[in-house]
Amino acid sequence: MNPARLLLGAALALGLSGCQPSAPVAPVAGAASEPAPAWSYDDERRRSEAAVSEARAALARGPVAWPQWETLARAQLALAQLSGDYRLYTAAEQSLQQAFDLAGAGSGPFLARARYNYTVHRLDRVAADLDAAERESNPDRAAILGLRADLAFQRGDYPAALTGYRAALELREDVQGLVRLALWQGHMGHLSEALALMDRAERIDHGDSPHPRAWLALQRGLLALHRGRWDLALAHYQHALRLLPGWWLAREHVAEIHALQGQTELALQEYAAVIGDTGSPEFMDASARLLRERGDAAAAAPWIARARALYEERLAQLPEATYGHGLDHYLQFGSPAEALALARRNQALRPNGEASIKLAAALLNAGQPAEALRWLRQTLDSGWRSAELHATAARAAAANGELAEAREQARLAKALNPKSGHQYGLPELPPPVSTAALATQRGGE
Repeated sequence: MNPARLLLGAALALGLSGCQPSAPVAPVAGAASEPAPAWSYDDERRRSEAAVSEARAALARGPVAWPQWETLARAQLALAQLSGDYRLYTAAEQSLQQAFDLAGAGSGPFLARARYNYTVHRLDRVAADLDAAERESNPDRAAILGLRADLAFQRGDYPAALTGYRAALELREDVQGLVRLALWQGHMGHLSEALALMDRAERIDHGDSPHPRAWLALQRGLLALHRGRWDLALAHYQHALRLLPGWWLAREHVAEIHALQGQTELALQEYAAVIGDTGSPEFMDASARLLRERGDAAAAAPWIARARALYEERLAQLPEATYGHGLDHYLQFGSPAEALALARRNQALRPNGEASIKLAAALLNAGQPAEALRWLRQTLDSGWRSAELHATAARAAAANGELAEAREQARLAKALNPKSGHQYGLPELPPPVSTAALATQRGGE
């Protein structure tokens, strides 16, 4: 799964999850005398499923008012984000439509629909609902400002996003607002600021559920991963699992670290278990990639076929929400033309740094390095900073014969992540010609 996309999606999920029953922090692994954790991912999911059932029961009892449909939609969306079940996104949309049908003209759950459409990346529908929500008698201005800032971020307007995040926090300091600002800092390359904001978010989280704290541990792991600190990333992921045992998202990231460390068999076992729990095509792709890398194309083929079928189904069902995930599949296993077409749609939808890097990768695969380098230079100028961006820029510059630029971008990638070559790929470049060698060469002419 793409880290940047996870960061953005999970930030919103925190605001929709609600409080859960009490659960102490799980003991350190290996401390046999400690009691077992009191709350797990399965418990979290059951409580989320119960919220959906309770909302349905309230509708069945009647009489029905539109806020009851909104309650069901929120519960369905929270469960969708927790479980990764795409069918629940469609169910949440249908519940929201029921609410609006019952509310009549000029009324309805505008903010809830804005959150839903942002979550599934229907960004062109969000602003109008935020405008309507702002006209309500008692609008949630902090939430509205935060979502407007999210829109600005997705569109690559990072200064506007920063202004919006800070304004929302001035109105209400909460976990979601701090996380949004932390993610902004992380994408701009400000690691210390991002970690400090996550620490602050954890300190003010007084909810009963361990899920937000586990999620914050996961984000710290991603920041470490982006810097090539694999052991530290693994420690954060394992801490997330101690906080919320069985959580498939943390287990998947543990598998990713094992794959990077060359523990292929262990990673494949972990991915197989997560696929069994989720049926997610992203992890089918991860398994297929590992199998191909060890030369077992025959074993990879069924995973690729299953993932392709699921992506095609999701592209028909929720196309905007699937562009980024599906693009990863087509970049690895599709034709260059297929990947490029999807990359252009993805970048047009949300022209942020992540989408632009993927578009550049698709352009390179399609033999269009000049356009790839133009996109990457624009992204560098925007303020986005990551080792992946610099590594992709190094490849694009080398493909264009811009060797000095390629060397500088490779240097910047390694400065952020010494393992950039392994994680993102760096071009093999000839050593620069020294001034003395150049003079000798010219003298010989």
